Amino acid sequence: MGLSAPRESPLRVTTLDLPAAADSLAASPPPVPGTSTLPDEVPGLVLADGPGGAAGTTGDLLDVLAPTTGERLLRVEDTSPDLARDIAAAVAGTSRTDWAWLSAQDRARFLFAVSDVLGGHVRALAVTAALTTGRPLAAGFTLDVPAAHTAAFSAAGWADKLESVGAAHRPGGGVVVLLTTWRTSTADTLSAVVAALATGCGVVLRARPAAAASARQFVRLLEEAGLPAGLVRSAPGADAATDATLWAHPDLVAVRADGSADDLRAVGVALAGRGTPLLQRPDAPHVDVVLAGADLEAVSLALVEAAIGGAHERPGGSRVLAHRSVVDALVERVAPVVSRLRTGHPLDRATAVGPVPTPHLARAAREVLDATAGLPAGLPAGGWWAPPGVATVGRHSAWPPPGPVPGVRSIRSADDALTHLAGAGSVTVWGGELGTEVPAPPDPRQDALDLLRACRG
Repeated sequence: MGLSAPRESPLRVTTLDLPAAADSLAASPPPVPGTSTLPDEVPGLVLADGPGGAAGTTGDLLDVLAPTTGERLLRVEDTSPDLARDIAAAVAGTSRTDWAWLSAQDRARFLFAVSDVLGGHVRALAVTAALTTGRPLAAGFTLDVPAAHTAAFSAAGWADKLESVGAAHRPGGGVVVLLTTWRTSTADTLSAVVAALATGCGVVLRARPAAAASARQFVRLLEEAGLPAGLVRSAPGADAATDATLWAHPDLVAVRADGSADDLRAVGVALAGRGTPLLQRPDAPHVDVVLAGADLEAVSLALVEAAIGGAHERPGGSRVLAHRSVVDALVERVAPVVSRLRTGHPLDRATAVGPVPTPHLARAAREVLDATAGLPAGLPAGGWWAPPGVATVGRHSAWPPPGPVPGVRSIRSADDALTHLAGAGSVTVWGGELGTEVPAPPDPRQDALDLLRACRG
């Protein structure tokens, strides 16, 4: 009410104004071990976005530990069921009164502004991801934010084309809940938020503790883009009763969630009774199948990138099935390069591999490498560090955990590869065909399109 859409020319050209990489990274020196000083971008305390703009502690304060040291980095309010109910109701109300009644063209214009203002939030998002999840700052600048810009811009373009993609405008508004974790990339979050808003719904960011600081920054980004205050709110925490309150909320339209198979199964069971759509991305492994005709140079480059991306880009792990005629040559190419990747503080611009996002992943990754694989001197004590490497895996051995250690297993033929693909989230085939359809790598833009359709009235 009282909201007017910005003027827009018929031809739209948008650019992402990123800070100069060298200057931005140089401005973020690694903290001195033992100090508790946080960069300005990262809050020491993250509270839920209460209705009416009020933010107050109603639940326990949860500690978020720093992957670099294992010490407490910040604290997050564990949103109570009552407050979560109020937040969802307030978001639904805002969607009805200030958003859903806009024309499709006007909603699209506001949503395009999200990608326009993203450039001003590059540093905050990248620094927060670096300190809370260990994602190297350089990757945040060069990969994550440009991907988020593309995904958000693409999702905004669907706002006035809903009927053409089998979706629908919801004139009565509603709430979409996004369950985000350390696994959820900037691109995934923004594309899902924009897609939900495109249909006329509001959004509750149900951020797990490690994702709570980033969720708060997303809320600020969206309000800076001119969206109605309160249309997107965060309700951080991990309380199961609060989850249940959100899944049972009468204004809930759809849920988009990341997480482990067990966590997502629990969400699916809770939503099944009421028929609420659940869009999910489980932590399933990515598998590279390398056949005899593969270009080993191209494969090697891809596997080095997979080691650098680690659990952030492949949260289910990185597995390689290589034909026995090329497996030795592939390992000889990749292993020395991966072992030389620089492991360091995620705010150091020279870092290729930062700490692993969780302590148990770090321990498991270290266990699969030779005892000779060590970490460079000078890293903060107590951090969740794992040296990058390549592990050769037997036919009946366990695969390495998600992190900077791809596992390589020898196969006899393309048919032999099929027996090892059960449970794979995505597959890339090099040098031939498997003769069967394989799952494609995750695509935030396709996820946004699926969410649009799930929100149909």
